[in-house]
Amino acid sequence: MFNLKFPLLSVCLLSSFASYSAIYKCEIDGVLTFSDTPCSDKYEKIEVSPQVIKKRPQSGAKQNTDSTDNYVKSRQLKREIDKVKARIKKLQKDMDAEISEVKNMTVRTANNLYGATRSEALALEMNAITERYKSSIELEQGNLERLQKELNKLNNSSQSSGFSGNSHEQELNRIGSYVEQRAVERKIANNNAQIKRLQREMNDELAALKNQSGQAKSNIAGAKLQQSLAQEMAAINKQYQVKIDAVAKDNTLLRAQKNKAPKSFSQDFNGDGEQ
Repeated sequence: MFNLKFPLLSVCLLSSFASYSAIYKCEIDGVLTFSDTPCSDKYEKIEVSPQVIKKRPQSGAKQNTDSTDNYVKSRQLKREIDKVKARIKKLQKDMDAEISEVKNMTVRTANNLYGATRSEALALEMNAITERYKSSIELEQGNLERLQKELNKLNNSSQSSGFSGNSHEQELNRIGSYVEQRAVERKIANNNAQIKRLQREMNDELAALKNQSGQAKSNIAGAKLQQSLAQEMAAINKQYQVKIDAVAKDNTLLRAQKNKAPKSFSQDFNGDGEQ
């Protein structure tokens, strides 16, 4: 068991991994490997508490200062990233609320010209709302990409210095980096689940409109209704695509962050963060 009594500047709290109790350390073909399960016949079990201490080299005053500065900057960037993601979620929620309000105000009369006209007007208004929020969401996504690139660059700098200490320090840094990668993988997996949920909700709404379209009468009013319902279906598809694209772009940034991590240990998980 490691002696984890290091100065405060070396502490990196990863509370999102409270559910992990142990990491297994092995050596496979001469490569140091960490895993959630025993990775060979000969392994060392390392207990991991909810607060994982990530050691930084203490080989000089300047290094101490640089390490402290990097830690503080990293925490600030992560807080800013969380704020941007929260703003994106709020924009999506506000967009859905506005569209829902418009839907509730629009009373369709099926199989007649009035109902078709109302449905067409709804589609136009939905598209206008979606476009307005899409611009704001894309602006926040640009901020998110910029902040994530800064964080990746800072992490690369910290990792390159963090793996230059003695073997004990290196191992602590490897464990900390491993746990960080697992946190990223969990976020990717959660995003994938969210994308699937959004796709199901979209398909349910489209199926309901398709069913309504199939019940239209075989006359001019029915044809007009089918046309307007098709426009509404396209508007719904656009609304959900804005939300799906936002989650997919977040996954792209997370995968880039994951790929920047040191390749000195193996992973038992694929690129989607799933076993």
